[in-house]
Amino acid sequence: MFAVGRSEYISAPNVRCIRSSLRRDCVWITCLFLAAIWPVSLRSQTPSNILATRSVEANKLFRTGAALAKQGNLDEAITTFKMALGIDYQNPFLLNATGATYSLKGDFEQAKQYFLESLQFDPGFVPARKNLAVIYFNVGRYDLAATEFQKLKNASVASRSVANLFLGMIAEKNGDYVQAMSLLDQSGPLLYRYPEALLSFANSAFQLKQLHRAKAALSGLDSIPGISASQYLKAAELHSRLGQNPQALAALDKAGAKDSQLERLAYQRAVVLDQMNRSQEALEILKDLAATNPDSDSLNLLANVAQKNGDLGLALQSLRQAAKLDSAREDNYLDFSTICVDYDNYPMALEAANVGLEHIPNSYRLLVQKGVVLVNLGRLEEAEESLRNASQLQKDNSVALLSLAIAHAHAGQLQEAEATLTAATHDFPDNYYMHYYLGKILVQQQEGHPADPGLEAKAKHAFQQAIRFNPSYADSYYQLSKLYLQGSPKLAEQNLVTCLRLDPNHAHAEYTLARLYLRTGRRAAGQALIDRFESQQQSEKLKEQQRPSIESAQK
Repeated sequence: MFAVGRSEYISAPNVRCIRSSLRRDCVWITCLFLAAIWPVSLRSQTPSNILATRSVEANKLFRTGAALAKQGNLDEAITTFKMALGIDYQNPFLLNATGATYSLKGDFEQAKQYFLESLQFDPGFVPARKNLAVIYFNVGRYDLAATEFQKLKNASVASRSVANLFLGMIAEKNGDYVQAMSLLDQSGPLLYRYPEALLSFANSAFQLKQLHRAKAALSGLDSIPGISASQYLKAAELHSRLGQNPQALAALDKAGAKDSQLERLAYQRAVVLDQMNRSQEALEILKDLAATNPDSDSLNLLANVAQKNGDLGLALQSLRQAAKLDSAREDNYLDFSTICVDYDNYPMALEAANVGLEHIPNSYRLLVQKGVVLVNLGRLEEAEESLRNASQLQKDNSVALLSLAIAHAHAGQLQEAEATLTAATHDFPDNYYMHYYLGKILVQQQEGHPADPGLEAKAKHAFQQAIRFNPSYADSYYQLSKLYLQGSPKLAEQNLVTCLRLDPNHAHAEYTLARLYLRTGRRAAGQALIDRFESQQQSEKLKEQQRPSIESAQK
């Protein structure tokens, strides 16, 4: 079904180039089929062996069928091709053309049978093999498509670029992004002629964190004609993930111009607007979706945006509706529980987690959430059980182990907490928060006891490791500064200043630095920080008093 440029025709030994009208019409109909199911305009290769028509009448019927197909009269074309096959039933061209016309009708199962029959009579007939491979690709049978494209790749140099193009897209759909980029690169200039392939390349590059290549691939879409609405939508999603929100909106506008009713178009626009801090516009779109065509994704996003805008009642209502629509999606329960935790309603947070676990009993995230909520409720033995169960469900169990250490700490089991985190930092050495919390546990062990230089040194090292792996986390500097206050006030000051540079509203660091300034004779600077600290505290109290409660949102 593909075609290659005239300069790419292969000439096998002892095979003559057949210039019959039958062959020219077959090239046309294969191109027509290809445009319908995959926007490629390559010309077919000459097969290694072609069975010429044995009848002038069959040839005449083929020409008539091709004309009918070109006019869009597909049923009549199929009838005409079948009449020709009644005369010349083993002709691979006629079988391929019949399959191609069925493909134009969208009857891929019938098309597949004709392509297979064409190959049965001539296994070397490249157009039928390409058509069969594309059929498998378009119906999602990527394993069978890969087999056929691999045969094409091995069969001739002329088919290699097309085969690499599709094999690369199949690899991307299977999540093998390294292989996908390699194969798509090998497809050469073809990559920059077909939007779907370029989108596969861009997504693979994004997944591999090669962001410059992903952006470059997306920018290449603008020069390709005939991009579909769904392809513009895919491009918008990738632009959004890359932080290119203006480009995402432009792509969504183009998608809407081609198909204003495209599924997920409105949802994706709300995603982009929310990322651009245009949350009121996003909220209106999502409210409309919830009223007319609700789904789990849009309801979850509506809950998030509603919470940002202070509408707690709408957030909870949206998550309840999402859970009813999609009871197997853990985000519905997890987000509801998290909102309850944010507003200190731990019993309701636990109830949401438990309801979720009834539907998804082996959910790692819900078990961790349940454990964290139980810690806050003071039910530490149950919390430990939940977190241990979670830690056995997946290899990356860092959150469960960290939460387990926190549960130990709340239970006063500081040595158990230290042991858990020390072991976890060996498995997850670049997890900054594990190092940070290990430092806090080590500091806590010294409270009420004589100074222990060994523990203090270990705590300093833990905070330094936390800073190494995440230099932007302000509280690591604050915790480290407290260890320097007595013996190295200059180092304490440096860490406090860095903390406040990263987080100007870090109240504890501000107060500690103020006291340090006063202690070292810088009264004006110290008093200014004290005044600012007191003002912030008053502002925080006012915000807390005005914050709505879960109970009021339920009414």
